[in-house]
Amino acid sequence: MIDCSNCGEDVELRGVGLGDGRHQITCERCGHSWTRGTASEVVASPTLARRITPAASVSCGPRWDDEPVATLNREAPHREAPGPDGVTVSFVPRRGRTWEVGDPVQTNRVFSYVVVHDTGFSPHPFRGVLTLACCKPRIRRVANVGDIIVGLSSRSEHVVYAAQVADVIGFEQYWTNPQYQERRPVMTSPQIVHRVGDNIYQPVDGGFRQLPSSHSRSDGSEDSGTKWTDLGGNHVLVCDRFTYWGRSGPALPDELQFLAVGRGHRSNFSTDQIDTVARWFADLPGGVLDAPTQWKTGDQSWRET
Repeated sequence: MIDCSNCGEDVELRGVGLGDGRHQITCERCGHSWTRGTASEVVASPTLARRITPAASVSCGPRWDDEPVATLNREAPHREAPGPDGVTVSFVPRRGRTWEVGDPVQTNRVFSYVVVHDTGFSPHPFRGVLTLACCKPRIRRVANVGDIIVGLSSRSEHVVYAAQVADVIGFEQYWTNPQYQERRPVMTSPQIVHRVGDNIYQPVDGGFRQLPSSHSRSDGSEDSGTKWTDLGGNHVLVCDRFTYWGRSGPALPDELQFLAVGRGHRSNFSTDQIDTVARWFADLPGGVLDAPTQWKTGDQSWRET
């Protein structure tokens, strides 16, 4: 582990060799990029050095204007398509709610972390499920079905969301499953909720193409830094039992102060602490209770999902 000299985030040694003994490192939180190590050999040609272009912004922050804008003629796929009779049909078989408030919750592990950019993109809590497909690669690599994830505000004063993992899937399955096609972003939509979709990695030729999205560059081209971070998580976490407060998150309860985290994430909790979180989570209401913290004033599309 190393610390980012720009924001202090403790990040994994993530980067690629430059071909001369050094590595290019990019902070997954702030996008700061630097080299590590000492050059030990001369690179014959610059084309032999595989470099990651530093991300212009690793922010999942809002990227909307007063009017939607098409980018590079590379729009995301449409959310709907014409059926055999010419009538537009939706791709979305929504999950029915299978639990009630107060139903006991069984879990063996809890994760807590700070939601740096609460925009509706990561996590993406709309259309009946909450997904974590981008950012937080270290959580997505190891989380299992049944684990509880608690997202906190910048200083851990408030709870942004709480969710229990119902499914752990790969990016290819996330892309191809009809149930999740409506989670692909449509950057030309006038509604913000359609632009913050997190199903942004299309399988192509043994790899993935990054769609114009909250993680691409402002012109819709791929951002190699965010792509590296997102795909490095290996999995998409799907949660059908969740509570998302967004900008109206309640104060972190006194009995859950052990969840507070400064940077990175926490998951090393005692059995008693895990049981305390499970009891608290069991009594939470479900669904999306308010707009994300960073949401365009006047846009009510978050209510329509």
